[in-house]
Amino acid sequence: MLLAPARHLRRRAAALTAVSDDTLYAFYDLQVAPITYDVSWFAATAELERRRQGLASLYFVIVPGKKGGAREERAAYEAAVDITARLWRLHNVVVPVLTLVPACTGYTILPSRAAAAPLRAAAGRRVYPSYYEPGFPVAHHPSELLNAARTGEREIGVLRSSVQGLRYIERWMEPRLRGRRLITITVRDYAFMMRRNSNMEAWMMFAKRLDPTRYLPVFVLGTERTLDPRPAPMEGFEVFSEASWNVGLRMALYESSYLNLGVNNGPLFMCVMDSRTRLLVFKIITASVPQTTEEFMSQLGFKIGGQLPFATPFQRLVWEEDTLQVIEREFAAMVALIDASERMVATDTSGEGDAACGSN
Repeated sequence: MLLAPARHLRRRAAALTAVSDDTLYAFYDLQVAPITYDVSWFAATAELERRRQGLASLYFVIVPGKKGGAREERAAYEAAVDITARLWRLHNVVVPVLTLVPACTGYTILPSRAAAAPLRAAAGRRVYPSYYEPGFPVAHHPSELLNAARTGEREIGVLRSSVQGLRYIERWMEPRLRGRRLITITVRDYAFMMRRNSNMEAWMMFAKRLDPTRYLPVFVLGTERTLDPRPAPMEGFEVFSEASWNVGLRMALYESSYLNLGVNNGPLFMCVMDSRTRLLVFKIITASVPQTTEEFMSQLGFKIGGQLPFATPFQRLVWEEDTLQVIEREFAAMVALIDASERMVATDTSGEGDAACGSN
């Protein structure tokens, strides 16, 4: 759904009180929810709830926070990502991620918190989070998705690239691949929690040591860095800057790649919500950063040293630092696994091996 000018928002909010009986209304309340790629966890869990209720479609409702449309953040985060930057990300990260759910039929950014009440009342039980109320907002929690997968729920990795996004990536790849396998390296190079950033020296060396007749490494930079001069060691490598600015292209690139690699960051955890992607995520724990300690990750529902319960065999967490030795070891192991799977599919005349192959 296209965003209307502000003067039309109140009319739209009023019209939405005529809700559909076959739609789940998922409230993303910015008073308690982050304006980051973490919205992908919310989107996937809302889709799970839609299927549980047997509803035909999913409609997202974004409720503004009390501080200029967002929530109050810690001083360190405010210094790195101020309210203007967060609202830019609302339109260019949060909303596009929500549209990656195939069952999504639309979304609305409400003009005020008060506008949420009539819509919430009209939706009745067809709401996610289940106990959401505008006056007492609750946020989703990653453990919802993790626990659901552990108890047997299926189809968790439901985000999908659009057909048009895949067409654009195909056009981009055609003159470059020349029969090679596309390898993406998603870089974290961020002014907030800098100790979580990518080990750039190791990743550059990894890319340099890849066999150029078999692989094409492509770097995807952090959005904030794409307009800066590129580091000198990166000269000569492909950098797909467009994916840093466009979520649809980013997901299409991830789906189209032979393998995606990088450290723990929002875009790669969005990637894992798409079962058609293959990826290795390194550096899950950074003990010196409160949001990535073992204790914090356990509170989110992760099993330290384990794998995501909904991940495919070709989506792995690597609970080690992103050193060159670790990157190359895990890359070689995943390539061997993919190649073995592809050989199995090639000899499976019954066609039952297709599901095991993952993407590409």
